[in-house]
Amino acid sequence: MAEALAERRRERERLLAQARGYADRMAERIPVVAAAVVGSVARGDFNVWSDVDVVVVATHLPFRAPDRASLLLADAPAGVQAVGFLPEEFEAAWRKGNPLVRETATDGVILTGEDFFRRVVSGA
Repeated sequence: MAEALAERRRERERLLAQARGYADRMAERIPVVAAAVVGSVARGDFNVWSDVDVVVVATHLPFRAPDRASLLLADAPAGVQAVGFLPEEFEAAWRKGNPLVRETATDGVILTGEDFFRRVVSGA
């Protein structure tokens, strides 16, 4: 049992490292304000079919959804699904109670931008 738990922890760390690498590559292309892993990998209840869900908050994201998706997926390794917000979009979605944004800011595994998420949650 202990070995199975250790293997599970190693797999989660591998997936988080994959997400960190993705966020780092995105930051080389666009100004990333914050990024976090959400969903099953963040919670630890992932399975072999789970994607690594990454929320990216960045300036200079395209406004058109297809262009934004294309930019976010260009550097994504297999199994990484990214959703992008401009900072003001993320903040507005927080105020409206958007479930994905709430999960990101309160329960996500923060890859970068801890101060941004803290500021959004505090309403400062």
